[in-house]
Amino acid sequence: MPEGIATVGVFLIRTTDGSPTPDQFCTASAVASPTKSLVITAAHCLKGDRRHQDFAFVPGYRTGASTAGQAGETPYGIFPVQEDKIWIDTRYQASTPDDDVDFAFLSVGPNAQGQLLEDAVGRGNELTSVSAAQLARKAVTLVGYPGGQKTPLQCTNDTTAFQGRFMEIRCEGFRSGVSGGPFLENFDGRRGNLTGIIGGYKTGGLYDHTSYTSQFDEDVLQLYRQALTGMPSRPDPGTGTSMGSADTWTHARVLTTGHFHTASVHNNVSDLIVRWSDGELSLYPGNGAYGFGKDVQLVKDKDWQQAAVLTAGDFTGDASDDLLVRWADGRLTLFKDVNEKTKLTDMVELKGPNGTWTHASTMAAGRFGGGNSRSDDLVVTWTDGEVTLYTNVDGKGLHAEKQLVKPPDPTWPHARDVAAGDFRPEAGDQDLFVRWSDGEVTAYESIAAATFGRDHRLRPAKSPWRQTLLSTVGTFGGPTRQDDVVALWPGGKLTLHPDTTSASLDAERVLVSP
Repeated sequence: MPEGIATVGVFLIRTTDGSPTPDQFCTASAVASPTKSLVITAAHCLKGDRRHQDFAFVPGYRTGASTAGQAGETPYGIFPVQEDKIWIDTRYQASTPDDDVDFAFLSVGPNAQGQLLEDAVGRGNELTSVSAAQLARKAVTLVGYPGGQKTPLQCTNDTTAFQGRFMEIRCEGFRSGVSGGPFLENFDGRRGNLTGIIGGYKTGGLYDHTSYTSQFDEDVLQLYRQALTGMPSRPDPGTGTSMGSADTWTHARVLTTGHFHTASVHNNVSDLIVRWSDGELSLYPGNGAYGFGKDVQLVKDKDWQQAAVLTAGDFTGDASDDLLVRWADGRLTLFKDVNEKTKLTDMVELKGPNGTWTHASTMAAGRFGGGNSRSDDLVVTWTDGEVTLYTNVDGKGLHAEKQLVKPPDPTWPHARDVAAGDFRPEAGDQDLFVRWSDGEVTAYESIAAATFGRDHRLRPAKSPWRQTLLSTVGTFGGPTRQDDVVALWPGGKLTLHPDTTSASLDAERVLVSP
């Protein structure tokens, strides 16, 4: 009896009652994960209407006793693809798909027996990164189901590098339908180390005897991490991202970041909070892969048009961040434990209307030397150039105060944005990120001890950053460090600059195109 492979299968379209039809498409495979429910295939398999259909992953699919026109045997059951649980790199969803990222992750529900995918088939294939220098590899096994075929093809051969960014393998008979099939090293007949999937160059190749995969570099690991968070991934129609249009972003007035959404707190990922010109306040949950899920409206009230400065920190000491607001009349308000459910319901007024705090230009919460491991220190810049550090701020107010720069000062009135960041490999106190009006961007380390004597210039004066309207810093992907810079530009362009260091602010990902 022809056998399938436990961790490799096909997608079958399902009927309205959930039963499988003989209508199969593409190849996919189980990926080892803490959720026990992840599948990988080629992104091009899910373009068009595919991702909106009712379909399921069928591991180990085989002919068995089935006849022509019938669905094959499903020895491990069928695992329905969950709605809104498909992760595709936004660059592949652009009008011209980027073939460097022709891969997609899907989360599947349990089979009819209630088993999770990896409980049924055993551990999935181990996602394995491949550098550009390692694209030529020995003894790689390729598996795929040609269209309409209930038995997989299997071939083992060495791979070669192609164009410095794809892996190429020679295997006969891999025709249409094999897209998404795994490249496996150390394959034992059931599973192996996953180093690629059929796709990428020419959506996997023009000829039946040669197949390709996009390089499995940091991009596939980022998408995998996003899938692990379980955050919704479907983009807004026509935008290619879940961030809305450039026209919308021309109305953004204040940005800040923090750990608010329940999933973000659990996964140590930052979220983005935006105050809009009409008084709406939105929470964009981070997905852990340098992107964001659908926004949550925290409030829409014209009174919030008077929210002049926002920052977020763990002032109450329970891991979930609090939102600190300086209002136009000088009030200082703390909203405790903001999340997608409680929103802004728990409020403490730290200062009533006053004439002093109306002159607070910027604020940044972080670990700036107060001695706690949480972000409960507050840096404030004032209109006269004074800079103040308040350590160990809590729900009862501001306590210890240290003057870092005495007024009047000619330099600090030119600070446009300040934020906490982790731009150096050393752990401990955070750096202070400052964007200046002339385009310089600076990171200051150890401000409590060294004031502003240890500075790192990330961008020189007269750089394009003088055009930036707003900027902030968060933990949006890669290592769990607060080193990813978000910037808003004229025309509503929104960019993310990942993995910034004290020596580099070079990389750019466009979240919203102008």
